[in-house]
Amino acid sequence: MKLTKEQLLEINEINKVIIGFADYFADYEEELLFSEERIQEIVNEKEDIESVDISFPGEHDIASIETSQFLELGNEIKSIKVINKNYIKTNLRSYYIVAATDSEENHVLSEYSDIKTTALNGTRINILTESIIVGLAATKLGEYDRDYWGTFSQYISIEIIYDNVENVLTKEKEIDLLNSFIFEVADSTGIALNFSEIRNPIDDYYEYDDTEKLTQTLRELEPFNEGMKLFVSAVQIKDSELKFLNFYKVLEHFAPIAVNIEANELMRKKLDAPKSSFEDGDFIRSVFELANSMRDKSNDEDLIKASFISCIDFVGLFKKLPLSIKKKIKKHLNITEITYSLDKQNITTASNIAAKIIYKTRNKVVHAKSNFNLTGDEIDVEEINDLNEFMKEASSQAIRWYSRQPNHHKLEIIK
Repeated sequence: MKLTKEQLLEINEINKVIIGFADYFADYEEELLFSEERIQEIVNEKEDIESVDISFPGEHDIASIETSQFLELGNEIKSIKVINKNYIKTNLRSYYIVAATDSEENHVLSEYSDIKTTALNGTRINILTESIIVGLAATKLGEYDRDYWGTFSQYISIEIIYDNVENVLTKEKEIDLLNSFIFEVADSTGIALNFSEIRNPIDDYYEYDDTEKLTQTLRELEPFNEGMKLFVSAVQIKDSELKFLNFYKVLEHFAPIAVNIEANELMRKKLDAPKSSFEDGDFIRSVFELANSMRDKSNDEDLIKASFISCIDFVGLFKKLPLSIKKKIKKHLNITEITYSLDKQNITTASNIAAKIIYKTRNKVVHAKSNFNLTGDEIDVEEINDLNEFMKEASSQAIRWYSRQPNHHKLEIIK
């Protein structure tokens, strides 16, 4: 990049801020600042200055930041504030330190990830495995070892970039945005991120096998809801039965919405009767009977059936069910395949069979250490991992289904 004198002077100004930001950089003033003679030489010779090089403590390699990117970050570097070891703020950017639940997954993200930016209402959010802003914060905090632990390459952060000051979110809304993003990462990659902090660890390095590069373009973020936390919690659990229970909680969480929508629709149809019916005793009693019947659907089995009918694309997910469930459904309906051309009643029946088996399996897992009598509907433990693949997809769909619901159907309203 060919730079003007003004741009070179601006690089000097940014680097002066860096030198003053952390004591460590005071020893590198000559490397960081262009002399007047050097500036004139660069301008006269029209040299290409492709990067700005910074020696961060504890790093074996010098960090090279593209010159254009460095200039773009100038105002952010000048306004950097280390709020705490987890949270760094600038005028138009926020950085939250995160880490994967599993140390090997952390390694995958650090060494091989390319999770691309997702845009949301003009605000961008991204995962960074190397950040000059985070590196400066870690250096200021002194969280490094000159031979062991660096400040530039050791931390994973989620970066939020705003277009202008007016769009900057409150800390509370930023956390909601982060949780939405963490859900998308978990859904797309199977890696669960948790909030972490800048610190120099005492643990030894681990040896990892190389793996393929992880590249994901995430979907547009959904508005945050509590189901996302349950989903991320399930993703990071290693025990297959506990993972199943946590995915089950996601579907259970949204089931009241499905039941409420069904009840509202049935009651609306009931009240569409001619006005003269409203004075008929049988009609009035039938309204109460309808209300009571919907209240009865609040039992656990009917709730999970409701979530299957309303919240997920059961036909599309059918192929992900464990083999034993698919066989039972096909045998009961006397069909060879579940397709969208199947009549609605058969799809509902198939969905209810799967929901019942999963409900019974949930009871089996919950009561595993008590005197629990099997009904024969439960799946074998060998199929739990297969079931979890279905539950993960179903949970993801339920979360996105909830996001599409109008406000008057939201949990905060109907509870």
